[in-house]
Amino acid sequence: MPKFSMTKQKFQNQWLRHFASELTKGQFEKYVKNQFIWHVFSWNLLSFNNLLIGNDARKKFDQMPKTDCICCDLYGNGGVTDSLPPRYSTAEQIDAELTEFYVVSKDYSWTYIKTHEGDLCGPYFLEKTI
Repeated sequence: MPKFSMTKQKFQNQWLRHFASELTKGQFEKYVKNQFIWHVFSWNLLSFNNLLIGNDARKKFDQMPKTDCICCDLYGNGGVTDSLPPRYSTAEQIDAELTEFYVVSKDYSWTYIKTHEGDLCGPYFLEKTI
């Protein structure tokens, strides 16, 4: 089996392609470029009927199956991995140990982002509607 290899930048680009493809170039340049992809949520740049924030996001994340996820530990040494470490299977565990952590299902149907801002911004959970 080939080893999973994705850079943090490629992860962010993929995330933006799947969850923020409707951003205008101006919005991207002003609010997201050289910042954080979760600013798509914090600045309300796009309308998401099913965006959950704070404890609602945590609860929804805890309910999701996490066997097929891609994770990005933006500030940590973990880099981008093709599975969620068991010690991070709940939002509480992520909150306790990580600063800026992104989880996305491998089919990009949902995403969970724990920001470095704590409860000031996020965490965020978005599940695409089909």
